[in-house]
Amino acid sequence: MNLFSFPADDTHVRTGGRSNVVDGVKFIDYTCSFIELEMNGTYAEADIISDLMPDEQNLRGWAAVFIDGELKDRFILDSKKQTKTLFKSDEPGRVKIRLLKMSEAAFGKMGVPEIRIEGELLPPPAPESERRIEFVGDSITCGYGVEGVWNKDVFSTETENPLKGYAYKTAKKCGAEFQYVSWSGMGVLSAWVEETAEKPLDEWRMRDIYPFADSGYEYYVTGEKDRSKHTPWDFSKYVPQVIVFNIGTNDHSWTKDIVSRQEDFEKVYYEMLEIIRKNNPDAYIVCTYGVMGGILIDRERAMTERFRKEHDDRITFIPLPEQDEADGIGADWHPSETTHEKMSDILSPEINRIFEGLGL
Repeated sequence: MNLFSFPADDTHVRTGGRSNVVDGVKFIDYTCSFIELEMNGTYAEADIISDLMPDEQNLRGWAAVFIDGELKDRFILDSKKQTKTLFKSDEPGRVKIRLLKMSEAAFGKMGVPEIRIEGELLPPPAPESERRIEFVGDSITCGYGVEGVWNKDVFSTETENPLKGYAYKTAKKCGAEFQYVSWSGMGVLSAWVEETAEKPLDEWRMRDIYPFADSGYEYYVTGEKDRSKHTPWDFSKYVPQVIVFNIGTNDHSWTKDIVSRQEDFEKVYYEMLEIIRKNNPDAYIVCTYGVMGGILIDRERAMTERFRKEHDDRITFIPLPEQDEADGIGADWHPSETTHEKMSDILSPEINRIFEGLGL
């Protein structure tokens, strides 16, 4: 074969989701981040690198290949470098190829140093919609454990499938582009802690990753612990009209029913809303929470109303009913696909109303 090779840069591919370039390599680490290309030809392959962190095989990264919008392959990132065939056909034709990160940024980084094709590379595909949503959240948003079974399976990245999660389903029902900033165990006051914890786990919170392109890569792979030196995210690259903010489940592992802790939560939840607004001055913020327990629903609703009074009215709070065991429970008590479907059924009408109000 006579292959044409090129880097995964903006000249040759479209990038969806947050990304970062390290030594010329495009890293797409966040859930459902992707690169997409269009070609007229018979063959395409990509070199893919991963850090293989954590060490456990069941926590390796996973990726997927879509051809003309249809899922064709799902595979594990189980080597530091692999060459993956993306497309192969006996007859030349026009095709759109999407290489998407399935597992979340916490498990296995994913870099694409080079792509090779046999045929003609066409200009990068245009976005499919003017509607844009950003999903900011924790493991629920990542699709954690959605293909697992509670009391039978422990979490593995193989059972983490964001395509079955509420965020992906909501974006589809709204006909919108999507971007995720989500990380399992994440909170605004505290990451998830054991019942016996004597202090919050506050060294890695949403405010520590949201302003940056890929703080997880720089913190854990390059070892740069000074976050002020991390690469800022350019918020002009993706300007969402709607931001879904789904957080609090891990915080309530710390706050419990303790009033003083819940008051601390209110303060930092409000501060996170201000961080989101500072970087997205025109976006509608849809706050939601409750599917894995709603201890903090009243606190989040109160902070949403306070924000509306002190800032602007482009914000709303949508409480979610707690998951029902009759709908199935995923690994580690996480929502099943049926529950994720119900979540998207609750969120998508409000988000569609917002888009329609904007004339989109």
